[in-house]
Amino acid sequence: MRDWRHCPRCAADLERRVPAGDDEARLLCPACGLVLYENPAPTAGAIVEDREGRILLVRRAIEPFKGKWDVPGGFVKPGEDGEDAMRRELAEELGVEVLVGVGAWVIADTYGEGVPTLNIFYPARIVSGEPAPADDVDEIAWFGGDALPPGSEIAFSCVRELLARRRRGGSEAGSGIVNEA
Repeated sequence: MRDWRHCPRCAADLERRVPAGDDEARLLCPACGLVLYENPAPTAGAIVEDREGRILLVRRAIEPFKGKWDVPGGFVKPGEDGEDAMRRELAEELGVEVLVGVGAWVIADTYGEGVPTLNIFYPARIVSGEPAPADDVDEIAWFGGDALPPGSEIAFSCVRELLARRRRGGSEAGSGIVNEA
């Protein structure tokens, strides 16, 4: 959005300035008054853990970072909360139903060419279905905590940070995995 030149509403030239009552420069349209806020897009992902404590990672079949490891998840759609988005994404990407654990990690990052994201990661456990790759997943693998792929093979910096926090013991929210029912 930072490089937009024309208003998406009326096609007039955009200006970068501080709108009245604001404290930050933003893109705005002098013709129709539209102010464009560069807010992050929310995503929801899962740290899926099995009974042996292994983590499920997926190899991306799409850009950005095609061929790199990631946690399953995706963008939150309008009207969804994070948990619903995560459940939907795991059903679409892997064909599984999950039970969501208590707590979450929230980490800011970017997607692709610098689109800001706010990424919410939930602990989860598969309760139905056998994971199988869908269109946007090339491969699925389970990794022990000390056998994770190197950081250079992980798709996003937020996932590298998530795995590092978890490895450190996760004293913040999201450290508890799903309790058995």
